[in-house]
Amino acid sequence: MLTAKTGRNSQDKPARTRERYNRDDNVIAAAISVMSEKGYASTSIQEVAERVGVLKGSLYHYFSSKEELLFRILEESHEQSREIHRAVIELDLPPVETLLLYVRRLSEWYLANIERANIFFTEMKHLSGERHVAAAGWGRAFERDISEQVIAGQADGSIRDDIDQRLLTRFIIGAVNNVRFWPSRRSSHKFDDDSIVAALVALIGDSIMPHSYARGPLSPKSASIAFSDPT
Repeated sequence: MLTAKTGRNSQDKPARTRERYNRDDNVIAAAISVMSEKGYASTSIQEVAERVGVLKGSLYHYFSSKEELLFRILEESHEQSREIHRAVIELDLPPVETLLLYVRRLSEWYLANIERANIFFTEMKHLSGERHVAAAGWGRAFERDISEQVIAGQADGSIRDDIDQRLLTRFIIGAVNNVRFWPSRRSSHKFDDDSIVAALVALIGDSIMPHSYARGPLSPKSASIAFSDPT
């Protein structure tokens, strides 16, 4: 009897684990929806619970506070961007191609996850203590990822060296982080995400590459990155 009971518990555990993960995802999705509408400061746990369809007290089984919930959203967003970076680095492309492909994939993620991206950039200031320290480190890591490719590109001649790499890095970061504002809500002409991404990559590529390099024969991958993912 004991063996049978243990077996049932063992079988039930994966199901309970999946249920926990699914509920976590539901809570996070609801929190993103509410925070994107009202902002973090005006969002209440009660509103998140109502979106999920559970009692307010039930949410504290998954998250100890509203700040922890915010941190989880930001941390997940950061991890997804890190995964994009790792996947691009593993391709072992030349620096300028690595940089432009990273810009392409990251901007695609921003446009597909505008609510998440907006929360990441506007609500991080509400973190405190160790969470704030961790989030500050994410920004430094992102800047380092871009800077390393710029420096490598300047060394091999594929990225212009007449402008300090720190300024080029800041230009690229500013352009990528703000692509979430490019979709127009007022204009009668709507640009699709592919058009926006292609324009962003082309503009950055034209700005950071030396004219002799940019106008010369690029590798097939470099030439296509602005308009499609070469992989």
